[in-house]
Amino acid sequence: MAGYEGSRSPTPPGSSSRTLELMLGNSEQIEVDLDNLPLEDEEFEYLRGCVKESDVRARECTHIAQEYWRRGHLDKARALAEESIQKFKEERKDQELPPLYYLQANLSLSYARQAPKFVLPDDQQDKLSSKKTRSEHIAEATGYVNAASKAGGGIGGSTEILGYLTRGTLAFASRQGNETLQAFDGVLSKSPHNIVALLGKARFMYTQRQYREALRLFQTVLQLRPDCKPDPRVGIGLCFWALDDKERARMAWERSVEVDPGNTAANLLLGLYHMNFSKEAGDDVPQEDRQQSFVQGSKLLTSVFKAATLTSVGAAAASAVAEVLQRQGHSDRSLKLAERAIQFSDTLAVLADGHIRAARACQDLGLTKIALRHYTWATESAPTKVLAWIGKAQMHLLHDEIPAAIHSLDTALGQKGDCVEANIMLASICSNPGPSYSSTDAAADRKKARDIFDKLGRVVGASKNRALRYLGDDPDIHVDIAALWQNENLDRAARAYREASRIRVAQNPGEPVDPRLLNNLGVVTHLEGDLAQAQALYEDAITSAATAPSDSDSMISTIMYNLARVYEEQGESNKAREAYEKLLGKHPEYVDAKIGRARMLTGLSRHDEAHQWVKQALEAEPRDFNIRAFYTWFFYNCGRYKEGADFTSASLKQNPNDVYNLCAYGWFMHHAGREGRQRTDEAQAERMKTFTRAATSFSNALTHDPSCAVAAQGLAMIVAEDLLDSWAPGKPISDQKAKSNAREALAALTKIKESLNDGSVYINMGHCYFVRDDFERAIESYETASHRFYHGTNSATLLYLCRSWYAKANKDKSFSSMKTALKYGESAFHLQPQDKSILYNIAMIEQKALEMMVSVEDLSKRTSPDLEMAIEHAKHAQKLFNSLASDESKTLPYSKDLADQRRKYGESLLRRAEDHLSRQYEYERENAAQVEAARKAREDEAERLRAIQKKQKEEEARRQATLERRELTRQLMESYRADSDDDEDRKARRKPSAKKTKVEEGLSGDEEAPLKKRRGPRRKKNVDEDGDEPMTADPSDGEEKPRQKKARAKKRIVQDDEDGDEEQDNRKRRKTEYKSKEFLSDTDED
Repeated sequence: MAGYEGSRSPTPPGSSSRTLELMLGNSEQIEVDLDNLPLEDEEFEYLRGCVKESDVRARECTHIAQEYWRRGHLDKARALAEESIQKFKEERKDQELPPLYYLQANLSLSYARQAPKFVLPDDQQDKLSSKKTRSEHIAEATGYVNAASKAGGGIGGSTEILGYLTRGTLAFASRQGNETLQAFDGVLSKSPHNIVALLGKARFMYTQRQYREALRLFQTVLQLRPDCKPDPRVGIGLCFWALDDKERARMAWERSVEVDPGNTAANLLLGLYHMNFSKEAGDDVPQEDRQQSFVQGSKLLTSVFKAATLTSVGAAAASAVAEVLQRQGHSDRSLKLAERAIQFSDTLAVLADGHIRAARACQDLGLTKIALRHYTWATESAPTKVLAWIGKAQMHLLHDEIPAAIHSLDTALGQKGDCVEANIMLASICSNPGPSYSSTDAAADRKKARDIFDKLGRVVGASKNRALRYLGDDPDIHVDIAALWQNENLDRAARAYREASRIRVAQNPGEPVDPRLLNNLGVVTHLEGDLAQAQALYEDAITSAATAPSDSDSMISTIMYNLARVYEEQGESNKAREAYEKLLGKHPEYVDAKIGRARMLTGLSRHDEAHQWVKQALEAEPRDFNIRAFYTWFFYNCGRYKEGADFTSASLKQNPNDVYNLCAYGWFMHHAGREGRQRTDEAQAERMKTFTRAATSFSNALTHDPSCAVAAQGLAMIVAEDLLDSWAPGKPISDQKAKSNAREALAALTKIKESLNDGSVYINMGHCYFVRDDFERAIESYETASHRFYHGTNSATLLYLCRSWYAKANKDKSFSSMKTALKYGESAFHLQPQDKSILYNIAMIEQKALEMMVSVEDLSKRTSPDLEMAIEHAKHAQKLFNSLASDESKTLPYSKDLADQRRKYGESLLRRAEDHLSRQYEYERENAAQVEAARKAREDEAERLRAIQKKQKEEEARRQATLERRELTRQLMESYRADSDDDEDRKARRKPSAKKTKVEEGLSGDEEAPLKKRRGPRRKKNVDEDGDEPMTADPSDGEEKPRQKKARAKKRIVQDDEDGDEEQDNRKRRKTEYKSKEFLSDTDED
């Protein structure tokens, strides 16, 4: 544990005075001032002589020697201890020897702390070959402890405790855990507050990762002795750090430095704290604070290293300072400090870090073999150090040891699977498999690399760590990602190249973009089909390459070739020719440019000139299989299939495993077998052999490349056509067998379609559907091939569409389908006007269209315009058949007799067609009259229905009005009833209670109480409560008059009542009438 290597065994008890008196044999007394011990050699030799001649005890001798030790004069302390041991041996005072032996043991342990752990056999800067190692000093200490035991040490008193402490310290230095704990527990059982034992046990608990127990012990020491040396605050801080309380750890170390500014351990730990803070601080910490922390940490580490060079504390400081110097570019000085850290390290962590930093320094200095040894030692001492495995993998890569590098990285990821650096390095290696890899292994490695990069992209994108995001801004990583995807997904490859370009521009503003990056992006864009953008990128790349400091010529040549290719594909033939010629003028050996010129001439049907360029390229590079592949394509494109088959066979003799040539040879054999016209048994047997060669070639191609879709498609077509069986003599293929074979071929082609993005796959699928009479899906497959891949310019595909629509028209008896078939046939003829077989097929379609229309018995299923059009087509077919029948060419792709027969048949067909046209006209006139009559009847019926609907709407409106009036009346009556009830309540409150009782007694059930007639004078005198005159009856009015009024009112209210509830309405009317008067007259009776 850092900070405690310098702790010493306790000082034996001595007198409180700082002066010792030595009594010599001549009764002379000498005083030894412990605060002013002699340091000069002569004076020290005199002191040694006095000790030897004096009558002193071991206590005084150890006291003097320990004072020398405390002041740092270990050699004088050892010499004095040896002199004292020799004195007591001569005097046979063995009981005085144990304290001196223990002192010697502790001095040896002190020497061990300043000695190297081991000496590097090939150290480059820090030469320590003459020094004794730590193990040698520990062996000496062990010998002294054993000598003390033999002399009778450890029996009673302070000597026994001293023995326990010395054994505990020695066991701890020797990494003997059980002995260490037993020794310190033995002391604490006798003296629970022994500071040395508490510190020793606390250190041991810390090494055993029992941090909370160690923290308790360190805190106990601090409570018992706040000024203890070594400072327990250092151990307290280490425990807090291990418990992930970094802030309290920092506070403990700062307090230790405050108490003792020269405490090397506390300064070392604070320096490391500041260095880590400068690297690990989040984005919320300003850059200035991180920089200041780095400077402060560097100063602290440098001061510690100077103060404790030859100690384990100095080793830790040296390791940290070595990293600082490494980052500053001082690799030689960094190597020296790293070697010092290795040789004086006391812990495995410091040892491993020292090896890693020494390896990195050697790597910078070009000492790769020594660097590899250091990395190997680091992995052996600390297998969990991922950085050591990464460095080891780098050294293996420098020595071209790819498997060893991958093994190192796999081991690192086994220790820490989420290590971004190791993952990036492994993905980069897997993305560039070596030439010795098989295609299967290479594909597996590339897939592994893609998966790793995808995972890292998600991790880096979601991380808030500044260092991780910095790794994500490495343009080389995006270049590797683009290279991985350029054969799988052009869009992702283009995005990766653009991201790499963006990062380069952001990192180097004002500087031109790397032309290689622009060229690669141009290639991907070119492959995507964006030719204009690709051209712009190539031109920018050439401009950027012109300013490149080195290797610009070869780079410009490559970019110029790509630019010529894009000119060629854009149809700018002059620019493409000029680019190729310019490139060949500068580099006549550039065979790709020669192939480009041959390709352009082939497109212009200048096959002889193109052939010369191809032969020149092949003579320059006879074993270049790309050139040989183009030569094969040249023979195929020129229709020279026999030469192509022979050349491909010769290429396979040079490389029997070339997949392209295997597929090409299979195609040539397949074509040769199908083109055979003879039907003899010998010819059929030869055909079968040819088809067998084709199947064997395709099968071999799949053996070498199981994912080869072209070979799989070839085998699928052989299966679909049953070529290995049907062409055998006497074995014709049946329709059922053909459909079964087509179904099997379709299953294979469906899978092939997912990996081979080519029109031939869809054409073959269309063939299979056609064999199965599934014309709609056949048409769909052919149209996909024609539109997506050939853009309507492939005559063969157009003829396949023509055939499918023709078959569909005959199956469905559809004139529109026949017209579509004719359209595709005419399009094919426009592309190949010299092909007379297409012309014959067009004439057949036109004649068949009229034949189909004439054969229609149900006249409703055809129209006169269609029949007229069919007649016109048939007349045109007659001209074509007449021309074809009179053609005097020697070789014709049709039979002239059949053409003449078709012409004659067409004449009779046209005569019949005129009669059918007349009948169709008559049918359509009659049908039109019937349709008109039916239309008129429908209109009359519609008018009648509209009148009925209008009448119904009017009646509904009247009914709705009636309902609204009733609702209004009901609402008014309810309002009147509510007002009447309120008036009756008021009148009831005005009458005396006695009268009320009499009235109530005269009522029963639903009867109404008769109103009592009042006398006139009484009525004249009454005045209402408001001061108004009461209403009186007119003497001239009789009973009938008011009743007539009531009846009229009743009649008005209920005249629309359909339910006849007159009695209820009368009661409502009476209640309303009562409201109109405050007093009733004599005539107001029922």
